[in-house]
Amino acid sequence: MELGSTSKSSPLNKVTYVNLRWIGIFGQVITINSVAFIFKFEFNFLLANLVVLAGALSNIFLFYFFKKNQLAEKVSLIFLILDILQLSFLLYLTGGTINPFSIFLLIPCIFASNSMNIKSNILLILLTIFSIIILTFFHQELPYPLNEYIFSNYYYYSVPVALIVALIFLSFFALTFGNESKVRKNALDKIQEVISKEHELVSLGGQAAAAAHSLGTPLSTIKI
Repeated sequence: MELGSTSKSSPLNKVTYVNLRWIGIFGQVITINSVAFIFKFEFNFLLANLVVLAGALSNIFLFYFFKKNQLAEKVSLIFLILDILQLSFLLYLTGGTINPFSIFLLIPCIFASNSMNIKSNILLILLTIFSIIILTFFHQELPYPLNEYIFSNYYYYSVPVALIVALIFLSFFALTFGNESKVRKNALDKIQEVISKEHELVSLGGQAAAAAHSLGTPLSTIKI
């Protein structure tokens, strides 16, 4: 029972989450600067790098400020919200939902679906949907020369619709499989608890039998 309560109050492993965030941050740095200096695309890459730097600083803060290896539900929720906002701002600078990297907006929700409670998941899903809608109508142009391409309205609005449908679909499956894994884990914890109690009873029974046998020998009677 104690293990189950711990997993509910501390849904994310800090080291795993920090490492995943570092992978994402390094990927953002490589992508932004490759597009700017190798492919010579024109966009506000200085501001984009500052956004990535803010994400790196938040990751350092997360690693050194929180001493426990397991993150509480509220802390996990706050940093996942920061991840969504950071990705949204990067997409705002680089074309909005028409940017191919907009698919990465779904990652925080899918990551949280397997470990966090339903209320936190719903909040993250709603925030992601809100971000997708805002980025559809408010964003800077795609980096030059991609902004010279003209997209039809059918394609332009089908991308955010596809993202929202994929978000709901994948989150539902992740929540379903996550709940099933939690049920199996709780059952395994209870089985282990019962087995440990059986081992304790067997051990106590063996000690009692040994003590009775020791007291029943003639040598023990002489000692008494």
